[in-house]
Amino acid sequence: MNDASVLFKEVLLIEDEAPHALLVQRALRSIVGQIDTCSTIAAARERLAMHRYDLVVSDLNLPDMQREGAVGAIRGCAAFVPLVVLTSSATVADGVAAMRAGANDFLVKNFDATFRDVLHLALSRLRSAIDAERDRVQVVRDRDLLREAVENSNDGLAVVHRDGRVRYCNSAFNSFMDTFKLVGRNILDLPSSAIERGEEVISKVRERFAHLQPGAVWATELVGEGDAAFDLSVSAAREPGEESLLVVWVRDIREKKRREQLQRDILSTTTHDLKGPLGAISVSCDVLLDRASSDDRTHALVERIAASATSAIHLIDEFLSVRRLEEGGFVMRPYSQALSPMIHKVVESYALSAKTRGINLHTALPAEDLAGCVDGLGFERVLFNLVSNAIKFTPKGGQVRVELEDLSGGVLLRVADSGSGMEPSDAQRLFSRYTRLAQHAGVSGTGLGLFIVKCIVSAHGGTIDVTSALGHGTVFEVFLPDVPPINERGEVLCLDFA
Repeated sequence: MNDASVLFKEVLLIEDEAPHALLVQRALRSIVGQIDTCSTIAAARERLAMHRYDLVVSDLNLPDMQREGAVGAIRGCAAFVPLVVLTSSATVADGVAAMRAGANDFLVKNFDATFRDVLHLALSRLRSAIDAERDRVQVVRDRDLLREAVENSNDGLAVVHRDGRVRYCNSAFNSFMDTFKLVGRNILDLPSSAIERGEEVISKVRERFAHLQPGAVWATELVGEGDAAFDLSVSAAREPGEESLLVVWVRDIREKKRREQLQRDILSTTTHDLKGPLGAISVSCDVLLDRASSDDRTHALVERIAASATSAIHLIDEFLSVRRLEEGGFVMRPYSQALSPMIHKVVESYALSAKTRGINLHTALPAEDLAGCVDGLGFERVLFNLVSNAIKFTPKGGQVRVELEDLSGGVLLRVADSGSGMEPSDAQRLFSRYTRLAQHAGVSGTGLGLFIVKCIVSAHGGTIDVTSALGHGTVFEVFLPDVPPINERGEVLCLDFA
């Protein structure tokens, strides 16, 4: 027997008339596995106590049934086993009474030419109902587990209407709204005065809420008053119904920001303060060497101390002064400089690669050259990575566009492509170290490019947003402020790059 045709593997048939039992067994044989038979309620109770059956098929009237009837007696010892009742009575009331007592279905035992087909249809319907209920219970269980996970998550999650009204949110998202005093539970009421570049950021949030396409995702960073800072991601439902809803994630990154600032302060202070004592040691060694005899043991020890001090000073100088990110540099020195020449340099370096791939690579730059306060090599490295990725993941006949825009308080660099795009969940981990998206597994790369971009942009005090949809391309927007967070030596520190 084909397992696919078996609706129930183990069946108990309760029938006190042997000819009827034989006919029922024959009708069942092609759609069930093993069939055990008995003729009384007492025997059925013993069988049900010893074995777990997938289905019970029972005559409605049995010789030893009590007041509760056959159905009541079976349900008393097998409350949840599917039960189909067979009755010789054509009275509908008997069948209705059996269903009310706990039967899943009932059939009339007419044993004509259609009996087998009717029995098969009834059991197929019962199998479908059982499977549907099992799936429903599983869905409810999964939904409850998901709700519990969402409610207990440290990340905020909300389902939001296009006009900003929050339809559902977890407790972490409530905390986010409390931070920005959103008493009206509308994200678009974010106070611009409480956010860095508030008017600009709120305008962009409104624009994305209104026009983000189903399946697309957009991510940005909100920096508020004091130390408030959040990563924010928005995705639109793939198949909108009467009203398209948005899913919004927020992650509190203030602790991350504090750790990064502490690391910068420690790194800057420690390396700077170490040079003074080491310089004193080096100078003192020079004085001692002038006074000690060259063949004196003391002379050799002082030489070793001097060499060690000099090595340490060189190490600190290298650590502080290295400029090439390709060599693992941590320190950048931004200054105001024209950006268009650097953009043209990067675009021209990829022109042949784009042409070979049949991709239209072009720029849209202001008529008047814009200046930005950036580290030249750092800016070029950001653009190299973004343009390289755009070309790499854009099919033949597509286009990659590099734009530059003057904004209040800084400049906006935009790299847009018509490539493969990404899932909303991928945008959450896009800038993590060694991240490779599943759909790009066949494309060469280390998974470090966008991580490096994020590090450089963050070091400049900037932000990077991404908007993407599967099959509709990706847009990266990099904002670089006019006044980056430089230290007293005019440096910004790029953490976590190595």
